[in-house]
Amino acid sequence: MDQNIQIKKLYYSPVKSFNFIEDNKLNILKGRGVENDRVFAFVRNKSKDEAIKFQNKQYLRNNQSYLSIKNTPLLNNYRIIFKKSELKVYKETQELITIKDFDFLNLQKVTSQIKKVEEDLKDKDIYFLYNHKTPFFDMINDNVVSLINLASLKDFEARSGLKIDHERFRANIIIDGLHPMNELELTKRKVKVGNVIFDIICNTPRCKATNFPYRSDVSDINLPQKLNDIYNHIDFGIYLKPITSGHIFLNDTMSIIDD
Repeated sequence: MDQNIQIKKLYYSPVKSFNFIEDNKLNILKGRGVENDRVFAFVRNKSKDEAIKFQNKQYLRNNQSYLSIKNTPLLNNYRIIFKKSELKVYKETQELITIKDFDFLNLQKVTSQIKKVEEDLKDKDIYFLYNHKTPFFDMINDNVVSLINLASLKDFEARSGLKIDHERFRANIIIDGLHPMNELELTKRKVKVGNVIFDIICNTPRCKATNFPYRSDVSDINLPQKLNDIYNHIDFGIYLKPITSGHIFLNDTMSIIDD
């Protein structure tokens, strides 16, 4: 598998299920993942005390409790601008709120503003959370980085006859130069991306959140079903866990480390 694998795009998403931010560099923290990735999230169907525990205790989390695109597609209409000590929240082009203090009570000002403009959420038990040490990933007990392969996307498009935007997969790292679907054969191996070494912990099974184009709340494809029809599985991309800290820059290379 000696191929010229290059980093083509880099992203992070401070708020789970909101927009992601494209950058030319990612800061990677050992055991934690991409700095500022998924450090905010919404939880549903919890009391205030339960929400605080969900925020602070990673082992108490479960994917069903997140307010996400899977259960609330209207979140695709929201975006943020995030700086180290400031979060601006927009619905499409309308600024809703800016907050500079990320303690639990102050974060609920964001929830209140969203409830004012979303009738479907007005009477729901929803809390906005922040944790930069144990972010809110789908891999509940692991802090991970997600990666997809452009060659796999092109193969999927060719076989399905569909145009599929890479954004709907919400990956942190997008590579090119690896043969289609070869990334799915790398589980339990190590790779070096930029100057960072990762364990590849598993493939990424796709859920119905990928049925929605980026920044749209209207589903246009049953993507997991289409994957299964073509490849007999619903995996697309891989999860990596950083075992060193460092930086990844646009146009860096990825190499597979032999055992």
